[in-house]
Amino acid sequence: MTTTQQQRERIAPSRVHEALSRHMLADGMRVVLDLEKSHGAWVYDARTGRELLDLFTCYSTCPLGYNHPKLIVPEFRQRILPAALNKPSNSDLYTELMAEFVETLARTVPAPLDRRLFFIEGGALAVENAMKVAFDWKARKLGRSLEDPCDDLAILHFVDAFHGRSGYTLSLTNTADPRKTQYFPK
Repeated sequence: MTTTQQQRERIAPSRVHEALSRHMLADGMRVVLDLEKSHGAWVYDARTGRELLDLFTCYSTCPLGYNHPKLIVPEFRQRILPAALNKPSNSDLYTELMAEFVETLARTVPAPLDRRLFFIEGGALAVENAMKVAFDWKARKLGRSLEDPCDDLAILHFVDAFHGRSGYTLSLTNTADPRKTQYFPK
């Protein structure tokens, strides 16, 4: 066995949940996602060897499905790899790739985008930032100052809906397992 093989133990799909359970709360789906065999709207479950129609889309973070043909061409992968590997904080550090993306988006999206874009890492942080904007807007509309309490500001949200796994978003998430949110403000 080579040093690389010793450093990286292969875990069989049938043992994935068991291995994860030793180190974390592993209460996710029983599916073991195969990132290479999944395609379009089909998730390939490495544990059972079955394809499943994906009506989950990773809480809408995979709207194009898996391994979209335009995302797997070598030219695209080579172009996106530096940003994917380094994951710059795009709100603070700009790149040519980001400028090209924003220009393309502004050119192709029908609504005018006049300096109203804000890019954030994932849905939970997007919801959380939208909540902060709503709190700020409402406090200003009510004429609040920085010294005024804001305990009466509230967010309306769907019941039995998933809003994310950050602090603010979990405070909106109604779950059957109260341990996940029992000490969070509601």
